[in-house]
Amino acid sequence: MKSKSQETNQKRVFLKSYPKFKQVEDVLKTLQESKNSNLQVSIIGKFDEDSLDDPKKLFALEEEMEIKCKALFAHPIDFGILSNPEIGTIFITGFLVSMFLQEIELKKIGAMLTGPYGILRGLGIDQERSTFYLKALHLGNYLIILRGFENELNQFQNNLKKMELERKTERKPKSL
Repeated sequence: MKSKSQETNQKRVFLKSYPKFKQVEDVLKTLQESKNSNLQVSIIGKFDEDSLDDPKKLFALEEEMEIKCKALFAHPIDFGILSNPEIGTIFITGFLVSMFLQEIELKKIGAMLTGPYGILRGLGIDQERSTFYLKALHLGNYLIILRGFENELNQFQNNLKKMELERKTERKPKSL
């Protein structure tokens, strides 16, 4: 009897940081236009620490960000907020919410000192890139994390490069 080895098409992860939320919106618009609905999407961002002193202001900011994030997706998504001692108060949307909010000994993984690092490493992101992107998050950048099959991510990255190239040419002043 011969046995067949079956190859499984493993998922991989795309991770990128953006300093402005508008850029995140543009990336997700590109994703929707590519009709690539099989990709899992998460956004992670940090709240401005100046707003954290006033509970009313913080609550309004959290509510506003939840509305903005949920508006980016055609289907309902999860949204979570937690405080990490290394990064600060962060929000998470999409497929990673359950990982960040998962509790171990009554403490959320995302709220643990090395929790976000462990989650990124668990997704298959190498040590150097995980550290780099968590520093970017700490500095106030937004992270977009996509998980999907190789061909889907390649198609999305090609569409993203095209969009970025078009934006660059739109910004260039026209020669006389």
